[in-house]
Amino acid sequence: MNVDVVVVGGGFVGLFTAYRLHKSGFRVVVAGGDGPRLGASWGNAGLIHQGSTTTVPEILGFWRVVRLALRRGSYISSNPKVALKESLPGGWIWRYARSLRREQHIRREAVLTELAREGKSMWLETIRSEGLDVELLERGSLEAFFSEELFNLEARVVADEASRLGYRVQLLSGEDCREMEPLLKEGVAGGIHYPDDVWLNPSKALESLVSALERLGVEVAWERVKAIEVGGDGVRVEAGGRVLRAEHVVLAAGAWVGKILKSLRLKIPLIAGRGYLAVSEPVNERLSRPIFYADEKIVISQTAGGNLRFTSYFELNDPDAPLDHSKIIQMTRKVRNALNISGDTRIVDEWVGSRPCLPDGLPVIGRVEAAGRILVATGHCRLGLTLAPTTAKLVEDIITGRETPNLRHFSPARFM
Repeated sequence: MNVDVVVVGGGFVGLFTAYRLHKSGFRVVVAGGDGPRLGASWGNAGLIHQGSTTTVPEILGFWRVVRLALRRGSYISSNPKVALKESLPGGWIWRYARSLRREQHIRREAVLTELAREGKSMWLETIRSEGLDVELLERGSLEAFFSEELFNLEARVVADEASRLGYRVQLLSGEDCREMEPLLKEGVAGGIHYPDDVWLNPSKALESLVSALERLGVEVAWERVKAIEVGGDGVRVEAGGRVLRAEHVVLAAGAWVGKILKSLRLKIPLIAGRGYLAVSEPVNERLSRPIFYADEKIVISQTAGGNLRFTSYFELNDPDAPLDHSKIIQMTRKVRNALNISGDTRIVDEWVGSRPCLPDGLPVIGRVEAAGRILVATGHCRLGLTLAPTTAKLVEDIITGRETPNLRHFSPARFM
């Protein structure tokens, strides 16, 4: 089968890329892997975030991150073998520590904030133009703190960044937080309201995006790519039991892109920062908006059907490692310490997925081999949902030859 572009990866980045390229007139096929549930997009927190793009480790400092990783029950953890390997010179942790310079952080946050703002507009336009069923909630988000010390620390940082980068925040007292979200327990010290955040149900959004692509005539095949070969007349992609031939291949398969590149004798320092999701049975209580329980780094949201969704953890591990059930238990117990929820909060679904993370905090978007036929679009870590539309636009710019200054920040050449 001959097409213009094969997009490898059926998450938000891959699907939006296919959507954008199809709208521009390209013949596109998506090789989505083993199914939507297995990618990081399925367990996303669902927030299209307009606030700070600074990760918590950057705020806290490197050595505090290390102490957190060693603390039992912490939201940061690592497989010991992975930690040892990636701490050596050239490893992911070694590179991450070297990237925590203030000037790099300021440049990074400015670039990502601009993309996040544009990404929200593009999401809303696509949801409305294609009639996507995503359970859209446009009421902002609330970051709630039960530790006064942590609130004072992060409120100063966020207020400074909001002023510098031009996004809106509102600092709230504990009383204001409980008035905005009555389900919060007493003892909340303060909060940060992000009025321009929106929320959508990630699993519904994925299913709806796939349906929209299929209505438009784009094939989305849940097949894993077995081999990729670059030749003079294009790229040969073996996926499932068939061969696809294309002018371009876009690798947007998240944390698995590293393994695909390795088969092509290419390498970027991509690692799986795994996140966990627990979904409760429907509850009677209703959240007014998504809550970020800041002390424990848990995002709490609720589907239209009343199911609570808890997402958390940053676990450095192999992308195919099994789920650690103890993390689901810990996360559920911690949520009950923050919210007044009746009943037992019975968990009906649990999931772990691998966020694709790069040590300098920026994704890679660009060509990776001499012939220029293979592109990568990965490394979004916790921002895959927010940045998917703008990433798709940048991929289109590359393929069509359009000059885009922002692309220099995301070049794979910085690691090669």
